[in-house]
This record gives sequence, structure tokens and C-alpha cells, in this order.
Amino acid sequence: MEQQLVQLVSERLLETRPGFDADSNLYESGLDSMAIMQLLILIEEEYGVALPESELTRQNFSTVRSVAGLIRARTAPSVEG
Repeated sequence: MEQQLVQLVSERLLETRPGFDADSNLYESGLDSMAIMQLLILIEEEYGVALPESELTRQNFSTVRSVAGLIRARTAPSVEG
């Protein structure tokens, strides 16, 4: 998932530098409030996941890896017990 997100961010969202990967800082790569909104739309289109406003924190959107973790948490089957 991380690699797919890296590709989405690089091709459709930000002008990333060579070497951009899942652990690169998204804010240093140009992520701003407008890009976050575009990223949320991409996530919803690609993964069918709508992230709640409470999870839209700077820490959660610091890297592609942290965004992938949010998506995984939302798509994991819930365990009832």
C-alpha cells in the first residue's frame, strides 16, 4: 500500500524530489491544507475510505507510511468480542 500511495502522491499530488519514499516528510515535499484535501479525495477514490476530521492531524499526515496506517486501520475488519 505504501508504494501505491507514494506513486499517487508523486504523480497526482505533489512535485516530489528523486528519492521520495514512504518515510519522506510530506510537509517538506509541499503538503499544505489544499493538498491534504486532494489527498483525502484520492484516498476515498482509491480505497473507499473516508477519514474522520479527528484523524486529520499533522502527525498522521507526516509521511506516506503514517497515512497508510490510517487507511489500514479504517479498512481492517473489526473484531467483536
